[in-house]
Amino acid sequence: MSRNESANARVALLRLEWQAYRTYLPRDAASWSYWALILAALLVAAVLFLGDRFTIETVFALGASLSFLIALYAGGGMALTLWENGFREWWLCLPVSRRELARAKVVAACGMQYVTAGGVWLVCCLFGLVRLAGQDDTAAMISGGGLVTTAISYGLLSAAIVPLGVTAGYCLAGMNYGWRRWLLIPWLALFIAPFILFALIYGADTADYLDAGSAAIYACLAALLATGAYRVCLALNSKYGMADLARHRPGGTVMSDKRARRTKAIGAGRIGTGFSAVYALERSRYRYWGAIKSVRVIYASLLAAAGGGGYFGAGNPHQTMDMLRTMLVIPCILPVVVLTVMMSHEANKRRLEWWLGLPYSRTRLLIARFAAVWAFTLRYVGGLLAALSAGMALNGREAASYFSEGDRIWIPVYLLGAYALCGMLVSALSFTQIYSMRSTLTGWLFMPLWLGCYFLPGTIPRWAVPDELLATRVGTDYWIGLAAAAALALAVVPLCFRSGAKWMHLYLFNTTENRQRKRGEQAFKFRS
Repeated sequence: MSRNESANARVALLRLEWQAYRTYLPRDAASWSYWALILAALLVAAVLFLGDRFTIETVFALGASLSFLIALYAGGGMALTLWENGFREWWLCLPVSRRELARAKVVAACGMQYVTAGGVWLVCCLFGLVRLAGQDDTAAMISGGGLVTTAISYGLLSAAIVPLGVTAGYCLAGMNYGWRRWLLIPWLALFIAPFILFALIYGADTADYLDAGSAAIYACLAALLATGAYRVCLALNSKYGMADLARHRPGGTVMSDKRARRTKAIGAGRIGTGFSAVYALERSRYRYWGAIKSVRVIYASLLAAAGGGGYFGAGNPHQTMDMLRTMLVIPCILPVVVLTVMMSHEANKRRLEWWLGLPYSRTRLLIARFAAVWAFTLRYVGGLLAALSAGMALNGREAASYFSEGDRIWIPVYLLGAYALCGMLVSALSFTQIYSMRSTLTGWLFMPLWLGCYFLPGTIPRWAVPDELLATRVGTDYWIGLAAAAALALAVVPLCFRSGAKWMHLYLFNTTENRQRKRGEQAFKFRS
């Protein structure tokens, strides 16, 4: 193939991949209205919840972190959908190199994420203008020149982290078989890193590492990392990911004899009847995941890190509480991500029809799935908390004496209750996402609210568990607030299960194949 033909093929591939994103772009009055409503909702939420409690640098840092999170999850989601895509054989047989196939997907995804990141950056700029117009002597004072400098620096940072997030997420396509499964260890660490980053930004001092100069340095580092991640992504997927994809069969699993025997042993136990049978079915998935060697290595590393952190941080009780708060972000985020991905994944694999055909009510099926996810989460997070406590016990005289004074022993109890309540509420709200599939307008309006649910755990340290609380004791007003939140959860969670049970069948009509077919029909109408 000549250089001219290669260039033409690359352009044609990019146009093909870009067709999948055209329906999301603001190209007519209706789509422009959807985008305007989403950006307006984000701006209103920022004004209400952030106000003047954060510096403008912190707001731009949160926006950049949000852009990275969306790009990372979009890249990972795109890699996952490849495996159940009904057109993958046709795609792999196109007369171009596999490297060009991967390049076209990554570049098209980066283009879409640049539009999203630009919207987030615009919201941050508008928020800065609102602050600039309405600030008073009590607010964190900003100037017009400082706002422009900050906006430019964080705009460069957002431009650099979008390809980093997309390519890092898309690397997941090459980590499904063989030795490459060990790469899931750093990938999972990157998967939860944005949520830890949010917690760090909330308590950051702008003078330290969030000013405009620091953002420019971060942009340069992110650009270098993005260049390396882009090359690794293309090499990993063109050499290994495409070959794995070519021999994959939808719904099938490549399993060694040893793993097959282990899976059979796991399922050989007594299952029971009624709800216990449904629960055992859901629980078996996590027992299988826990038996995978790479997962055990990841968990052993986390246990060692938690134990070491407890040992070396026991001399500073406040540092220990910070580690505990960071650790408790995991149960707030992991269940909602697992529940959301699992429902879509099973719909794409055509297993959801079978699951809904079981002789149990939909509500019972959802409760079993919810309970299995939380049993898995509490088991592994409980092990991390035990390792942290063991490390503190070995070298924790100062921490023990600190918490034994007065009512400070109730601080970790309140901390556990607040995060557990938030995690269960957010994971139950994941079932309401199904309702957004009723119409395109509902889905677009639901999106900012749904993103807010993901970031709710990050707001806990600011309002429910502030630093001054950890320095003194848990007052009566905090316990009253926790009880009110528990009462709210008891009222909302049943409604979430009822909504999920009523509209669960919509997943069957919203698979990847159905969405691609609809986009193709819309693109055909648009061209004609």
